[in-house]
Amino acid sequence: MASFFSADWSRLFVPEMSLPEILIRGTLVYLSVVLALRIILKRQAGKVSMSDLLVVTIVAGVCRNPLIRDAYSITDGLLVVLTVLTWSFVLDWLSYYVPFIHALLHPRAVPLILDGLIIKENLARELITEAQLKSKLRRNGIRDPGLVAEAWMEGDGHVSVVPYRPAPRL
Repeated sequence: MASFFSADWSRLFVPEMSLPEILIRGTLVYLSVVLALRIILKRQAGKVSMSDLLVVTIVAGVCRNPLIRDAYSITDGLLVVLTVLTWSFVLDWLSYYVPFIHALLHPRAVPLILDGLIIKENLARELITEAQLKSKLRRNGIRDPGLVAEAWMEGDGHVSVVPYRPAPRL
C-alpha cells in the first residue's frame, strides 16, 4: 500500500532533456508535420471527417517518440507542447506579415465554375466529382451550374458560390 502513495518526484518534474534538445525536437517535428499535412491534406481543413481525425491521431502518436524521446517528466512534455504551440503562433504571425509564408501555408482559391461552365481540369486536380460539386451548389440553393457566375474551392476547403444576378427591370 505504501508504494501506491509514493512517487518519484525528481523523475516526475526534473527534465531529462536539455532545453536546446527540446527546442530542436519540437521545432523539427512541428515544421515537418505542418508541411506534410499541407501537402497531403491541403484541401481537407474545411471539413473534419472520421478519416481526418484518424490521420491526426496517428500523426500525434507517431510524433510522440521523436518529440519526447520517451522522456518521463511532466516538464519535458510541457516544454515540448509549449514549443509546438509557440511555432504554431509564430507561423500564424509570419503568415500574416510575410506574403511568401502565407502563400506557402494557405493554398490559393481554385475556380471550379466560371460563367456557368464547370472547369473539369480543376475538379480533377482537387479530386472533386461533378456530383459532389452539384451537391455543394444545392446547399447554396442552386440546382444548375449554368446559374453560377463563379464557384471557387477556397483555401480552407469550402466552396464559395456566386450566382448570376437577374438583370434589373426597367
